Amino acid sequence: MKYPRSHRWTLLAAGFIGCALIAAQLFFGHAPASSAKDQGEKPKAEPTKADEAALAEGQTMFRGLCSGCHGGAGRGGKGPDLTRKKLTHGNTDEDIIRVIKNGVPKTTMKKLGDVLKEEQIAKLVLFIRSLQAAPAGTTWKPYLAGDPKAGKHIFFDPKSKAQCAKCHAIDGEGGRVGPALDRIASRRAPEFIMESILQPSKDIDPQFEALRVVTKKGLIIVGLRVNETNFSVQLREENGRFHSFDKSELDEISVLKKSLMPENIAEQLSVKELHDVFAYLMSLE
Repeated sequence: MKYPRSHRWTLLAAGFIGCALIAAQLFFGHAPASSAKDQGEKPKAEPTKADEAALAEGQTMFRGLCSGCHGGAGRGGKGPDLTRKKLTHGNTDEDIIRVIKNGVPKTTMKKLGDVLKEEQIAKLVLFIRSLQAAPAGTTWKPYLAGDPKAGKHIFFDPKSKAQCAKCHAIDGEGGRVGPALDRIASRRAPEFIMESILQPSKDIDPQFEALRVVTKKGLIIVGLRVNETNFSVQLREENGRFHSFDKSELDEISVLKKSLMPENIAEQLSVKELHDVFAYLMSLE
């Protein structure tokens, strides 16, 4: 059958398009993606003004209550990184609500259930979820990629210059003068961990404040405050020795602004050794 010239050009063009679609399917392994509308899927609903207002209120509460420990973008500091898909105390909304309401004992996470209403907590959770959906906001990386195995040896070696295990414990092994470092990589941001190694006095956890006491006999003792009441104080020296005093025995009690951790770790360890220890700590998830 003979077609008019214009019709022949139409058929030829259709043939080229058909070949192109077949080639694309062979090359990419599937046909070119169609839109959600073409596939019959419902497009995602645009957030309403009420949604945006709830998110904004959640952000305001987060900045006032949470950013001091978790960072303004939620990527951690003294508190855990909240942008991770796997959170320290559970990943469901109910888990997050429970932590906000009840706090976490022996940490800086305070109980907020008495000061926040249910709807306020829900808005706070909404903002935390938005942080998890946002792209990573930090580009910080260590200077070197350390060796975790070598770092573990340095950490626990009693003859190493750092002697980390003298004060810090991991899985029950080590000292009790400094905080336990179990799962530290999931509880603290990498930048904060490195900063804590190099500048330990910059941000001291109140639970690990050092006390200086002077007895009426002139004895001076410096150690970690274990407990303190109106009438007594207990502290533990860096060597592990424990002391308990009635305050009536003391002439002076003062809180030191300096950490018991050495300030010159960077001088005691080589650059490689420092990064090996850091790599070991970052493996503790």
